[in-house]
Amino acid sequence: LKGQEGMNKITAALDKLNEYADMTIYNFTEMTKNIGTFTAAGVKLDASVSAIKGIANLAAISGSTSQQASTAMYQLSQALAAGTIRLMDWNSVVNAGMGGQVFQDALIRTSEHLKTGAKAAVAAKCSFRESLQTGWLTAEVLTQTLDQFATAADTQEEYQAAVEKFVKQGYSKEEAVQMANMAKTAGEAATKVK
Repeated sequence: LKGQEGMNKITAALDKLNEYADMTIYNFTEMTKNIGTFTAAGVKLDASVSAIKGIANLAAISGSTSQQASTAMYQLSQALAAGTIRLMDWNSVVNAGMGGQVFQDALIRTSEHLKTGAKAAVAAKCSFRESLQTGWLTAEVLTQTLDQFATAADTQEEYQAAVEKFVKQGYSKEEAVQMANMAKTAGEAATKVK
């Protein structure tokens, strides 16, 4: 990003995060620090903002603290730089209290959509944790899933727009509704925690 246009994009992205931080328990300074680690890992700015919000929303659903969310953000950004989320990275998500069924199911659904083979890997290895050895949990699967958790779905208009967004991405109507419900729950959890 160069020049004024680049500065405008960065300012707009930080404004989005600041607005989100104001509505939740998540610290703007911690989030901006983590934006740097995501962009350094090669994640585009908008996707980084979305990933940070997604992790914070996921932390809220999971009942994790902002400190735990920050640790998970850092660990996942390191994994993104490597391109694949391995068991060691997943363990840090679990240690932050965020590795539950909701996140696992969402990652598997995204993997199946992107055809990286989660269901086959989980079946072959008999567990989510062990299946990570196969490399199905790619950077793209992770960032798309975090974007789902970050999608606004609070108002009826936002909820409808969320369903449409997921259908446009190629998910079935049923999956899109599940994802919008997940996003709505995540957004509510993040704002109600405060």
